[in-house]
Amino acid sequence: MPLPHKVVLLGDSSVGKTSLVHRFVTDAFNHRLANTIGAAFIAKDHTSHNRTARLEIWDTAGQERYRALTSMYYRHALAALVCFDASCAEKSFERAHYWIDQLCAIGPADIRIWVVANKVELVADTTCSSDAQPDASVAWVDAFCRERGIPFVTTSAKTGTGVRELFDAVVDSIPQEAYERYQPTDERRDENALLQFRNRTSGCC
Repeated sequence: MPLPHKVVLLGDSSVGKTSLVHRFVTDAFNHRLANTIGAAFIAKDHTSHNRTARLEIWDTAGQERYRALTSMYYRHALAALVCFDASCAEKSFERAHYWIDQLCAIGPADIRIWVVANKVELVADTTCSSDAQPDASVAWVDAFCRERGIPFVTTSAKTGTGVRELFDAVVDSIPQEAYERYQPTDERRDENALLQFRNRTSGCC
């Protein structure tokens, strides 16, 4: 099994978190996806630059009544994608700021955060490219993230633009040492069985 890497998606309701995951997993857009209740889990093996990880994605509910539950999904998370709606950036990012503060306050010390402006296809004159200059409507968010050393990307779950690049970046952020230390469960089980066999067969009798 590839190296597991826990990813948590955070953000207000209706910013497109579930659609983003659906686009990543199926390479399709479904405008009829229901709102997430609590959290939804899905795993996908993803390869970037010849390195493969099993992204264990937790898509959390954005409704305020679930906020008390969301923090429990931070545990052991190694990546957090804080999403907001680029088409109403000022209001939506103000709410996304809550999740950034939460992660900084109680998230794992080694968690990597990405700020994701989704629905950029609704913003006029945008290229919807994850590596292009941000549109003026979200450029101030880019400046905010640069000041804090947080990667900022733009995506469109509807068109698919920027989605693969986002998850490429997540895989690329995994330290090489993590791959070197990782040993799949089956391999550990085989080694333990071999060790037990050697212990039973060693000796003079």
